[in-house]
Amino acid sequence: MITLKRETSFKPNYEIRAWKYMRLSAILLVPLVWIHTIINTLIVGAENINLNFVATRWANIGWQVYDILLLTFAFSHGVNGLRQVLFDFTQSHTARRILNMLLLLFWILLSLVGASAILGGIEK
Repeated sequence: MITLKRETSFKPNYEIRAWKYMRLSAILLVPLVWIHTIINTLIVGAENINLNFVATRWANIGWQVYDILLLTFAFSHGVNGLRQVLFDFTQSHTARRILNMLLLLFWILLSLVGASAILGGIEK
C-alpha cells in the first residue's frame, strides 16, 4: 500500500509562541518553586526568615539570579494566563493587539522593579 504524506507548513504566530512559552515556563517553574519552598520552609524554617536572612541571601549573586529567574518566570506565566482569560472577553483583533502590548509593558515594568529591588539589596 502506498501512502502519501501531506506536508503542511505554517508560520508560528504570536499565539503559538505564547502557548509554547506557557508550557516552557511551567516546566522551569516547577524546580525553581520546589527548591525555593524546600530551602525556605524545611531547611531554614519559616520562623527564621527575617530581614537579615533576606539581606544575607541577596548579597550573593547566585541567589540574586535565582530569585530574579523565579520572579520573572512566575510573573510572566501569570500574565500570560491573565492574557488568555482576557482574550475570552475580547473579540476584536485591534483590542487583542492593544491588550498584548499593555500586558507586555506591565510585565516588563514590574519585572524590572522586582529585579532592581533584588539587585539593590537591603541595608542592614
